[in-house]
Amino acid sequence: MTDDIPALIARITTRAPDRELNAAVARALGWTTGPNTKGWKVVQPTGYIGGMVVPPREDSAPADAWFDPKGRERGLADKEDSLPAFLTSLDAALGAAPFDGRADLLRRALDAHARWLAESGRDDAALGRLPAFVVAEVLAAR
Repeated sequence: MTDDIPALIARITTRAPDRELNAAVARALGWTTGPNTKGWKVVQPTGYIGGMVVPPREDSAPADAWFDPKGRERGLADKEDSLPAFLTSLDAALGAAPFDGRADLLRRALDAHARWLAESGRDDAALGRLPAFVVAEVLAAR
């Protein structure tokens, strides 16, 4: 996984945030997916007969869920709001950083963000891309 971290950091700092990239960041931060523990099932009809739905088999597979690094189930994997918005929320990005050294990490992220603005010529006056640079610093420190 450490081989993928530099590539992930490059993607975080150059691409606009999306669901796939946020999920990749979550996995790099220690989030996992697995069968849920709350009994949710994948419910899909197995077919239709004369306009009536044939119910799924009794042994339907459990739905996948996200688990945080502490092992707590956070929600279904196919729901957008199951994961914190690491790349668009400064609160979520700073929450992923260890408390000790958080101020230094934020300073490095601000410097990297300023360099990116100068190199790209883009305008980010609202600092909308700053959370991505905070997450990049968190991953680089690991």
